[in-house]
This record gives sequence, structure tokens and C-alpha cells, in this order.
Amino acid sequence: MIWARAEGCRVWDADGREYLDLSGGFGVAALGHRNPRVMSAIASAPVAHALGDLADAAVTAELREKLPWPSKLGVTGADAVDIALRTALLATGRPGVVAFDGAYHGTGLLALAATGFEQFREPFAAWLPGPIHRRPYGEDPGPLPADTCCVIAEPVQGRAGARVPPDGWLETLRRRCDEVGALLVVDAIYAGLGRIGELWPGENLADVICAGKALGGGLPLSAALFVRRDLSTVWELGPEDVLTHTHVGSPLACAAALVVLDEVPGLLERVGVAGRRFEEAGWHGAGLLRARVGDADAAERRGVIVIPAGDGGLISATPPLTITDEELDEAFGLLGL
Repeated sequence: MIWARAEGCRVWDADGREYLDLSGGFGVAALGHRNPRVMSAIASAPVAHALGDLADAAVTAELREKLPWPSKLGVTGADAVDIALRTALLATGRPGVVAFDGAYHGTGLLALAATGFEQFREPFAAWLPGPIHRRPYGEDPGPLPADTCCVIAEPVQGRAGARVPPDGWLETLRRRCDEVGALLVVDAIYAGLGRIGELWPGENLADVICAGKALGGGLPLSAALFVRRDLSTVWELGPEDVLTHTHVGSPLACAAALVVLDEVPGLLERVGVAGRRFEEAGWHGAGLLRARVGDADAAERRGVIVIPAGDGGLISATPPLTITDEELDEAFGLLGL
């Protein structure tokens, strides 16, 4: 399938066939495809590219001010995870990371090492850093190894099929981190920015929150947010930034992100309403991060875009937060739910 056009919750392929999009482009299109405010912000941005860490565009500086904590910006979600893990190493001097089965943190080498899917890791195992101490998702990891610099966890697992941990699990991780002086990194790249009904999941517990996907409004942008504000100073290592990209802080993406941060808080109530509709239709998960048994190819033939999830046999839905009841009725009807 080749996407030719998208608008709101709808996609048209190269043959002109229309689909209802329950994927939201892997959750990126939180405000809907081609959101008018996002498109206008991108079109009116006075600078298309600046000098990364050497010289911010004004809109990039504005975004840094609007984010609730000090941050380092990236391009992909894996960048944000990379920044968070490196921050933990610099802050503690220890190399070990506690991660969880079913985790998906990205495919850059650091993020990949922490990812819980062996099929992604195995081809590159010889190059992956460590040590990575893997634990069952949703369970008390027990006393952490002495070499642990951080625990990294998703508040709800996306790629694994909308797995929700027991209540109080993040609090347990916080306690375990405090026992050994490790950082708690909450990977909210999928679940954050309203997806599960919260703007910043884990904000009262995390030392670092990773954001991405929806943040750029459809353009590549991510951030590691230093909830523990003093962590931003561990990067003051010399005259040059030792972790940067040519496109870091893209002015176009930052212009879109300002709209996202302005719009999403007003959609949280809608996420709750739409999430209950999914639950009533037999989808598990939280908010608008949902999954159920199904076949993504069969759904596509019926005119609905969903995402294969888990180890097989699951489909996930991460639609725009703006999805209407009428669109949900149509999608569920097409799926026979």
C-alpha cells in the first residue's frame, strides 16, 4: 500500500481507495493528518534550518522554553533514548541498564540493546553495548545490580501490544532506583503527549522522560526531558556538544511541536471518551493506545489501517486523538466489531 494523501483520520492510497486510519502513522498524527494549525505553522516558519547546537532558530528556542523541563532535542525516538541512557552513564559512572521484555525503544544501537524483541537485536548482537539486565514487564525487578545506571520502562508498552502494567509499578521502579542511586527513565515516546490520557506519563516519578512520535506533529522530532533538572548539567563536558545532529532542533519540526503542545491538553477528555469506546469494542490497553486479536492485512482489505503488534496475532490502534464517535462507529463497523 502506498499512501497518496491523508487528512484527519483518513488516508487515500495511490489507487484512490479511502481508508480509516486507526494507526495515526504509528501514533505520530495525534492532531490528525495535515492538521490545519500544524500545516500553517510549518508554512510560515521564517527559518527552515539553523545550526543545530551552535545556533538555535528562534522557534527552536521558543520550544525549549515551552517544554516543562530542560531538554536535549533529537530527531528520532531512538535519539531521545540514546540521550537518556548516556545521561544516566554520565550521571552515575555506571554502565548497566535494567530493561524489560516486550520493550521497544528504537533501533539505534543503544536503544536496540534495551529493546526486548530478540528478532531486532540478534542480527547485531556482536555490536550491542551492555550490560543489559532484562526483567519481566510489570513485575518488581527486585534489588538492582550494583552496576545499574538506570531503569528504562514504558508506562504502557506499544509495540508489544498495548501492555498495561499493574497499578503502582512505576512507583516500585522508583523505589528500586533509589535503593542504588540509579535513574528512572520513562520512555513515553508512544504513550506520552495525550496518547494514554496524560501529557507526560510518569512525570512525578521519572528522572528523565523520552518524548517523540506525536511531538513533531508529523515531522521528525524527539526530546529527552530532564525532570531532574540538574541532569542537564552532566552534558557540560567541553566547548563542543558531544551528542548532536545536523538536523537537531529543526525549525519546521519545532514550529509544529509548539502547536502540538498547545492543542493536546484540550484533547485529554476526548481521549478518555474514545478510549472507553475501544474498551467496549474489546480492545485492551489505555486511552488511545489499544490492541486486540486481529489481522492487519484483513483489516486493510476492509478499509481500516491498523498495526501488527506483539509476537503475532495482535493488531494495535493508535488513532489521532481527534477521532470522532462517527469515525469510530465506521471503523468498528468495517472491522465487524
